[in-house]
Amino acid sequence: MTDPTVALGAVRASTAALVHGLTAQQWTDDDVRAPSLLPDWSRGHVLTHIARNADGITRTLSGALRGERVPRYPDGPAGRNADIEAGAGRGSIELLTDVRESAERLDRVLSALADADGWELPADDRSAGEYLPARWREVEIHRVDLDAAYTPQDWPPEFVAYLLPELAEKLPGRTDTPLTITVAEDGSLVPGLVGRSWAVPGDAPAEVSGPDWALLAWLTGRPHGLDAPQLDPWS
Repeated sequence: MTDPTVALGAVRASTAALVHGLTAQQWTDDDVRAPSLLPDWSRGHVLTHIARNADGITRTLSGALRGERVPRYPDGPAGRNADIEAGAGRGSIELLTDVRESAERLDRVLSALADADGWELPADDRSAGEYLPARWREVEIHRVDLDAAYTPQDWPPEFVAYLLPELAEKLPGRTDTPLTITVAEDGSLVPGLVGRSWAVPGDAPAEVSGPDWALLAWLTGRPHGLDAPQLDPWS
């Protein structure tokens, strides 16, 4: 996804859907302490991570607008993890407010970048515009990790169309098992992906076929329902 206007619209749509969905869940404090799909993380951990990710991107993009290189997490990975752990045990209202308000702060900075046509500005480890698809991935994938009503089958078709080919092309770096994966028509969200295939070269490759969203869920390590081998972690 290279067009920043399109990417900004996608981030905004997914963020609005996330906030609306969380509000509709009406979670209690016990609900946000329930396990997520991520090992050793509760829903509170995931919600805090989504919020701190927004704040980290806001920090570095604000720096870019000032002509400064500012890291997303000034205290590095250890500080990031400590912030998530410190915020995970909060109550449901505070957690959901944090997700919403951090997203609003980020959106104000994104609006400023759009007004300044600043997407090519250097920002920490990439250009400012490259943070748009990165944030989109955070919102869509971690919304699934909350283990609630939203599942990979609910991903926007545009998200699947963007991320599935990118991750499928990196398969050879995540497994030594010869594979051929193919997008099946039944259940797929993106007609243009149906029939596309990718391979890990080798003799007698295993065949993995399924709808596009399920293949993407497999490639991101999320529940997929496919007969598919385990992959090395995605990062």
